[in-house]
Amino acid sequence: MKKELYENFIIKLKSKFSDNKIVNEFILDAEELAKYGEMRSALENLLTNLIDNEIAISKELVSLAEEAFGYNPGDYDKQLIMEIKQF
Repeated sequence: MKKELYENFIIKLKSKFSDNKIVNEFILDAEELAKYGEMRSALENLLTNLIDNEIAISKELVSLAEEAFGYNPGDYDKQLIMEIKQF
């Protein structure tokens, strides 16, 4: 997990969805997990919530999320990226 890219993803997501109450709640949940060093779980949960609620994000944000997982993403991480790209 690349901390800088994760943080950049969160900043850009906040900016793009500043008026979306649901997405902001997902972000707050992710920030709570990340505060305790659980950035991978935070990103996985955030992407899962976006997918489950059929909230599309830009290609730029998808790329940032994918890069944030690092050089060795798990199968679940790859699946989430593949699913979020379908929106």
